[in-house]
Amino acid sequence: MSADGPATAEGDLERTPFAHLFVYAVDHRLTGALILVEPTGAEHTLRIVRGSPVKIRPSDGYARLGEILLEEGVISADILSDALATRGLLGDVLLLTGLLDAPTIDWLAHVQFVRRMVRLFDLPPETKYRYFDGLDVLADWGGDPAKVDPLGLLWAGLRDHGERSTRLHRTLERIESVPLRLHPALEPGRFGFGEGERAVLDVVQSSAPSLPALIRSGVAPESTVRKLIYALAITRYLDFGKGIPVGAEPSSSVPPASAASLSLGRMQLRPTVHRVGAAAPDPAGDGERAPVLGRGRRRDRMSSEPSPVSTVAGTSPLSGGSLSAAVAAELASAAGIASAAGIASAAGMDSGRPPREPSGAGRDRDAWGSSAPPGEGGPGGSPATEDP
Repeated sequence: MSADGPATAEGDLERTPFAHLFVYAVDHRLTGALILVEPTGAEHTLRIVRGSPVKIRPSDGYARLGEILLEEGVISADILSDALATRGLLGDVLLLTGLLDAPTIDWLAHVQFVRRMVRLFDLPPETKYRYFDGLDVLADWGGDPAKVDPLGLLWAGLRDHGERSTRLHRTLERIESVPLRLHPALEPGRFGFGEGERAVLDVVQSSAPSLPALIRSGVAPESTVRKLIYALAITRYLDFGKGIPVGAEPSSSVPPASAASLSLGRMQLRPTVHRVGAAAPDPAGDGERAPVLGRGRRRDRMSSEPSPVSTVAGTSPLSGGSLSAAVAAELASAAGIASAAGIASAAGMDSGRPPREPSGAGRDRDAWGSSAPPGEGGPGGSPATEDP
């Protein structure tokens, strides 16, 4: 399989916001390649391993290492120009000349990765995506895989660009009359919540308010409250009586700081000897990450790592044809919201409708879909298929 072949799933961010694609990948521990193409033609390739993003390559060179170095005041423009003129990898040049040490370069690579990931949450709704299960198109590109808790990446993206999600308003409408309670499995540190977000969690923990009451409390700006509750809802860290939260297991990865608050200027820079395998993200000339050609490795190969995904009625959620209703039933049973009025799940699913498969021209190859809730269906009251 290659990225030029048929995709396992495809769609656009209007129907399936990036946050929902992200949560689905983490929840199902997918391993593969997600490619997003903006209306301008800019392309972003994301490698996912067992649900965690580990590499990202933007075609437009967003957040080059040299730009980050200058922005943070780590080196001067003259030093950067001289380093790029050597035609070596920028990171290697700075290490070998003693201008930066290996931990600083590694941290810079971390900053670069987080910034590039957070940007994906800001892509326009018209952006198209294609997912290729089991495909590793970035095996020989860049440095070592990143190790960042996906829950931290999710919150960093929603905190900065949550308003871009076309499902935020609808999701919050569904739960606005339900008492909010936190799931016992919630670990705020994994999301990288700051003082303001933790204050919101304290109010929810102590009084189980409704969303309107929580907003009226003034504990945090309304936009922060709405984004935070949305993040907890789509990851099932709001406790509605059933369902296991997304990624609810100990993690050894490091939660990221937000892209806007990363500060590197305080780090001590000291000479060091270049170590084998040190991160050196940018080659000379354009400040972009260079391909690293490993011995005996081949591009666009199928990943040797397994891609454990859950199944619905014995069918892989990423097999051919539309599994919108099946995925909806699975997520609804795991994260349904019980209320006297029969409120649908926080992820926007209809928890009471059995799976169905469209036929003929009605087939949709988007495997990350869901059934529309009651009242939002097509003609005759039948539910329209819609992405989570």
